[in-house]
Amino acid sequence: MAELKQVSFPPDVLARIAPDISLHRHLSVGLRPNLRNFTEFKPVDIASNNEITDSNANVFGSSVIKSGSTTVINTITLGVVEVNRSANAATHSNNDFTTVYPVVEIARGRSGAPTDEEMILSQTLHESILHSRLIPKTALSIKNYGSAVYDAATGKYTIYYPDLNPDEFELINFNHSKSYSFVLLSHIKIFSKQVSTSSLFDLCHMSTIQALSRLALPRVYISDTSSGTKVSIRSRSSNTRGLVGVSKSNINLDSNKDLYYPLSLNGATVDGDAMVDSEGPFDASGVSSNFGIISIPEEEDRKTVLLADLEGEAEESSILSRLSIIATKDNVIKKISLVNGDSDSEITLDLLKQAIEISKIRAQQM
Repeated sequence: MAELKQVSFPPDVLARIAPDISLHRHLSVGLRPNLRNFTEFKPVDIASNNEITDSNANVFGSSVIKSGSTTVINTITLGVVEVNRSANAATHSNNDFTTVYPVVEIARGRSGAPTDEEMILSQTLHESILHSRLIPKTALSIKNYGSAVYDAATGKYTIYYPDLNPDEFELINFNHSKSYSFVLLSHIKIFSKQVSTSSLFDLCHMSTIQALSRLALPRVYISDTSSGTKVSIRSRSSNTRGLVGVSKSNINLDSNKDLYYPLSLNGATVDGDAMVDSEGPFDASGVSSNFGIISIPEEEDRKTVLLADLEGEAEESSILSRLSIIATKDNVIKKISLVNGDSDSEITLDLLKQAIEISKIRAQQM
């Protein structure tokens, strides 16, 4: 009879073959596979420069966040949509806030249709920003449309705004009855994914809030494409005035960055129209924190514990009960999401209180 030999595997191989066994072995001795404490979050580095925005005229807000080997790059571009005033007032009278429209892409070295994970992250982020009541619709409403008028003296178009150039603008017969609003389009790209889907949401949420706090909106002007209406604005003493054809006009974004103005976020500390940097962008929006809940054997009984900021294949595949909390430093809870997928893990009120307190402390630190 052949002698049976015990087979041993390195920790990283065992985590892939039997992730639940690997995780329980670590937790039973008070360790996690990533060697962090049970309620310890990975450090997050937020870049403070605006190189992406400065080098790309189509990007109006950006952020770069790094946690461990995972990097999240978020760029926000703009769209312009026509707003039906009467329909908007009737339909959305009780909804005065809007959100961003994100597309999350996890870099895997291949192209193709978005995965379920990417679509879930995009949809959850979209709904979280909306229900946090962070972006007022009025903040994206376009006001003080400019008018591009051909100047015969210089042979160029000059843009005039009613609030910046009132004397010149009154010479223009400008009557544009339509209303427009900006739409925020966010493209989030994730490199070197090493964390769970829940932790990815925390990073995506953080990067979106950071990008929104740096977002600068451009001025909008109307340019006329019809012929016979390009009259010099300098003929002030004559009876002839510049006319702008409304029926054949184009909506344009003014690329003059000196005229950009910051997006006003609801509840954020502001100085005039600008965000106060000393307070930070997370005052009103909050910081997202995720936890896993798992039961581990302890002598003759079992104990349910919290694991903060899930990471690695063993934790992501073995922990079925998840808790996500968005909290502000002012002890305001923006969101609580709880999924109990493990019958052995009893989620008690004390455990929930512990997670909320940890989330509040983390929000204050951010």
